[in-house]
Amino acid sequence: MALRLHTSITHGEIDNTERGRVRAKLWFIGRAQPVELDLDGDAWRDVAGTRVTFVNPTPLDQPEARHLHGAHTGMAGDITASRKVKVFTVPEEEWKEAYRQDRIAEVPTEWRNSLYLEWFTIAQGRCVVESADFEITISPHVWEMDEDEEGAQKLANMQAMRDFLAAIIQRPEPKEDADEDDDDTAFTEEAWEEQLKASDRLTDASLEAYEKYGDDDDSDEKTAFVMGWDHLLEDMADAQEGVQPSEDDSDEKKRRQHWGELMQEACEEVENDDSWKDEEEEADEPHPLKEKARDYLIHVMDELRATEMNEDRGMDREHPLDRFMSNVMQISGKLAGALHSRRDLEDPMQSGYILAITKRCLNWANEALAALNDLLTREDYAAHRPLFESWREGLFELRQGITLLRDEMRGE
Repeated sequence: MALRLHTSITHGEIDNTERGRVRAKLWFIGRAQPVELDLDGDAWRDVAGTRVTFVNPTPLDQPEARHLHGAHTGMAGDITASRKVKVFTVPEEEWKEAYRQDRIAEVPTEWRNSLYLEWFTIAQGRCVVESADFEITISPHVWEMDEDEEGAQKLANMQAMRDFLAAIIQRPEPKEDADEDDDDTAFTEEAWEEQLKASDRLTDASLEAYEKYGDDDDSDEKTAFVMGWDHLLEDMADAQEGVQPSEDDSDEKKRRQHWGELMQEACEEVENDDSWKDEEEEADEPHPLKEKARDYLIHVMDELRATEMNEDRGMDREHPLDRFMSNVMQISGKLAGALHSRRDLEDPMQSGYILAITKRCLNWANEALAALNDLLTREDYAAHRPLFESWREGLFELRQGITLLRDEMRGE
C-alpha cells in the first residue's frame, strides 16, 4: 500500500524548473536532514516549470517517516497543487466526535485544492504527500507545459501506477495445459490459502486504485487501466460506441460474452424462483462456533462503548485497542462467511476453504491477544485491566474452539 507522509512534514520544496526532472526536499519531525527526491518526469501543468514551497502549520509525529531513505530516485507520479479533495468544514474535534458516534456522514464538507506529490521508487514503492492544509507558494513559470504534454505526462503516471499495482497483484502466468476439473488438489487447504492470498493482493490493489481515482469523473476507465483489466476497457469502449458482438471477435471476447449471458440468465432465474425460501427454512442450524464468535464480538463492543475507551484512542489505527478490535472483527466476519451450517463441514469443496479460513482466524486471534497484552502493560489503561483480562479469557476460549474444529475436520 502507498506510504502516506503528509502528517509529520514540517515544510518542503518541489522544483520542476528543469524539463523532465523533479527535485524535492521534505523536512520531517525528528529528522535533522531533509529527505531528497530526484525523479524522472514532470508535474502537472499548474506547477510544471515552477518551484513550489510549502509549510505544514500543524505537523504531528509519524513513525513511518523515521524509516524513510534519505535519498529517493525514481519516477514522478501525479504532482499538482490543484487536486480536488473533500474536507470537513467544522473544527477537528467536532468531526472526530461525529466519527466516534458513527455520524460522520452528517458532517458538512466542501471541495478544496490540495497539494499532491506522488512518486515511485523500487525501495519504497509508492509514496504520497497530500494535504489541503499546507501553506503553499508557487514561483513564476520558467517554462510552460501545453495540454498535450500534460496528457502525455498523466498517461505516464498512470502507467507507473499500473506497474506498481501489478507488483502487488503478482498475477501468475497462464497455464496452457492446466485442467482444473481433474486436479485433486484444487480444493485443499493449501490451494485455498493461495487463492485467499491472491484475493488479498487483488483487494489491496483495487483499494489503492479506488482511493486515488474514485472521485474522478472517469474513475471506472482509470481504475480498469491501472488494475490491468484491459478486457473491461474493451467492453466499456464497445458499450459506449454501440459495438455489437461479431463472429470476428477474439475467442477471449466471445468467452466473456458467453459468461455474461450465463450470469444474466442465472440472475433472472433467481429473481423468478422462490424455492430458495423453502431451502432456507430447511437449512440446519448454524455452527456454534460462528455464533460464539458473533456473541463475543457483540459483548466486547458493548463493554467498549460503556467504558468510552473508544474516545481515548483517537484516530490512531496502530493503537493496541484498534488492533484488538480489528482482529476480533476479522474472526467474527470470516467465520460467519465460512460456517453457514454444519453441513458445510461435509462438503469436499467447502472443507478446504474452512480449514484455510480457520487457520487465518488463529493468526488473527494471536494478533488480538498480542494487542491485549500491550494494553495490559499500559499505565494509562490500568483501571481497565480486569476488563482486558476477561476479554483475553474469552478470546482463549474462542481460539480453543477454532483449534478443536480444525482437529475434528482433519480427523485428529
